[in-house]
Amino acid sequence: MERPHLASLTEFPAATLRVLAAALRTGALKYGVSVPALLPITGSARAPATAALLQSLLMEGCPHGVVADLCEGMAVARAKIDAAEALTGVALSGPEVTGTPVVDTATMVAALFEEARERVVVASYVFVKARECLAPLAAKHDAMPGFLVRFIVDISHQRQGPDEPLTVAAARFRRRFLEEHWAGKRPPEIWHDARRFRAAGPAHTGVMHAKAVLVDASAALITSANFTEAAQSLNIEAGVIIRNAHLVNRLVRYFDGLVTEGHLTQI
Repeated sequence: MERPHLASLTEFPAATLRVLAAALRTGALKYGVSVPALLPITGSARAPATAALLQSLLMEGCPHGVVADLCEGMAVARAKIDAAEALTGVALSGPEVTGTPVVDTATMVAALFEEARERVVVASYVFVKARECLAPLAAKHDAMPGFLVRFIVDISHQRQGPDEPLTVAAARFRRRFLEEHWAGKRPPEIWHDARRFRAAGPAHTGVMHAKAVLVDASAALITSANFTEAAQSLNIEAGVIIRNAHLVNRLVRYFDGLVTEGHLTQI
């Protein structure tokens, strides 16, 4: 018979592990471990395997108190893992896969716009049919005078010819953006990376290619999805939402620094 493995205990939530520890120390398992005694704690599916593991530890000379301490330690570790996982989430757009929950990018973005209280920064390489997606943000921007909405975009790929001046391309982008994508009365800030307009040729520099949504200093979505109708709901796209304050602030400082240090130009 294969020896039970300690790793099976890590499948339990922290609360169950704490109940196990208490039962081993002062409760129903103090004087013996059995499947019937474990049923109220672990459920019928896991009781036999858990009983075999605990019985194996006790038979090898581990006192009940030591096994209880082991369960308590695993409960602490499980709680820390759960807390860390609560600070991250996944946005997946595309066909559903059995057993894997899919929260599409549009739903995640809408939730982030809803929770924003002070500012939203949106970085996207392309905007196509984004008016519906951005409508709640535009409405909040109109309703809250102190609310900041900042877009960080690329306009070099929309340049009509290699010699088109920056001022012409930028003015056209702003006009189209406000007409096609922005439903609000109060215009947002729009910043872009002008390096392609200053370089000798496309091969000599890069572009603003990030896709991100930063909400206040509390949440950030980093995603493969641009702000296009297809990317938000139809394409196969993957993103991660971060609620770790240190990481979110690092992202906020970076994108703010691009503005304050003159790497981006306002349209």
